[in-house]
Amino acid sequence: MSNQHIDPSDNSGTTRNLNNHVAKQVVKQALLLYPKTSPNDNEPIKAPVTQEAESLLVSSTKASAPASDEVPLIPRQYSGEAQLMAAILDWQRNLRKELEADNQATERPPGSSDSDHMAKLVVAQAVGLHPEPSTKEDEQAETAPNLEAEPLLTSSMAAPAPELEEAALRHASTPTLQLPVPTLPLPPGVTRGLPTHTSQDFRHLPRHVWLVRDVFHGGEIIILWGESQAGKTALLLDMVAAIASGSDWAGHPVTRTNVIYVALEGQIGVRTRVQALEHDRGVSHLEGIHYVFNPCNVASEADVNELALTALKHDAKFIVIDTLSASIAGMAEENSNSAMAGMIANVQRLTQMTGAAVLLVHHCGNDPKRGARGAYALHANPDVSIEVGRSGEDRYWRLDKGRDGVPASGWFKIEGVSFQQEHETEPLKSIVVRHVEDAEAPAALPSPKTKGQERADEALKAITLHLRMAGIGVDGEQSPGEATHEAISKVVAQAFKHKCDSGEEGYGSNHRAKNVREAIQSLIDAGLLILHEGKVRLPR
Repeated sequence: MSNQHIDPSDNSGTTRNLNNHVAKQVVKQALLLYPKTSPNDNEPIKAPVTQEAESLLVSSTKASAPASDEVPLIPRQYSGEAQLMAAILDWQRNLRKELEADNQATERPPGSSDSDHMAKLVVAQAVGLHPEPSTKEDEQAETAPNLEAEPLLTSSMAAPAPELEEAALRHASTPTLQLPVPTLPLPPGVTRGLPTHTSQDFRHLPRHVWLVRDVFHGGEIIILWGESQAGKTALLLDMVAAIASGSDWAGHPVTRTNVIYVALEGQIGVRTRVQALEHDRGVSHLEGIHYVFNPCNVASEADVNELALTALKHDAKFIVIDTLSASIAGMAEENSNSAMAGMIANVQRLTQMTGAAVLLVHHCGNDPKRGARGAYALHANPDVSIEVGRSGEDRYWRLDKGRDGVPASGWFKIEGVSFQQEHETEPLKSIVVRHVEDAEAPAALPSPKTKGQERADEALKAITLHLRMAGIGVDGEQSPGEATHEAISKVVAQAFKHKCDSGEEGYGSNHRAKNVREAIQSLIDAGLLILHEGKVRLPR
């Protein structure tokens, strides 16, 4: 740089100002732009070539011919700030490419190449570019000028247009993303963490083993529920006998293990059924099954601990609680979600202490379609749910909820037997289970209807009866009946009143008018009623 010498050791304000001035002169000269002094903003201004920027200008602009053959640059014309900024951005991109090409070159031409590169660096710093340093730059780091370039045109130009800001942002370097660092220290004394495992460790960890294949695994919590007289206990005793003996149950292979059966309801009847089962199987007694007739509350931590000790003593991996309601009587409310969740947590602790699967026998409510009686936690928290129901003389069981495998189900019959025990003076009568083979599996029961759906069904019955009566002529001839929407509303309101007077749930006096409107509208939306010109009729 022959026209202006910059001493890097001079850190005075005069030197910094001179550096800034030179850089700005180079940018202005390279762009051929100067602040307009003419009152006419659209008049193009030709920038004079200053002596101090002339040498840098020659080296920082593109030229394919030697210096002696250089063609004078023709001033460009710009009208408006948007085109001015576009020109600056375009020039910055060209300068960046030139700097990158210099850095990638393995050898530089002698002579003016060093001064060319230094000139480009000065210009780049003046316009805010940060090119990657080259090897040559590293060698000259101690002698290169330290410019504190002022922002280009910050005081002489208004904010650029949004599209130009986006173009500038695209050329900005992407900021390094960093995840949050801890901002809260651990409490003092915390020295122990939790053990962790990788997937490579899984082969050494316990895995699920079917206790009854495709029905439930060892170590799971099962709830078996159904309506009264559905055959729950008879079916369960048959299952227990199969597990204790290692024989298939209802066509499903089992894993043989000892069993603890806690009988808390109908204890005399249970003993008679066990004897009938042994007689039917032709054995004197079923080995591997140990019965508990003393009270055992699964909501009590102490009782669960005693039950765990009993199971460990007999090496039992299957525990039956018959029934849940008898077990928790007076200790927990089965309609309370928090109480039932706590009870299930206590049973979970029992499975962890023993490794056994625990089956809870439970009842359903008045409507079997609504599932097991009590809190929702009794359905959501157990691992497996088995429903037992009846259809006439036939009975079925089906997997209402399971962890793995194909949903299983089956049909069975209850058969009466009579037998004579050696120590008894009279024959005993009881029942045994007969599984029905090759029968079509029972389909899942439909989901229970909501109260709104029940009201809509009741409204349709009342409307259908009314319209049919309205369609009967004086001579008894039948024709499609119709009635006004107001008349239909009165019919439905009267039907709901009868339901309310009988004490049926969901038909209370509160919001009765709203319930009537919603029931009629739902029937219209479903196409079960036709509303036309204010008249309501049944679809033909």
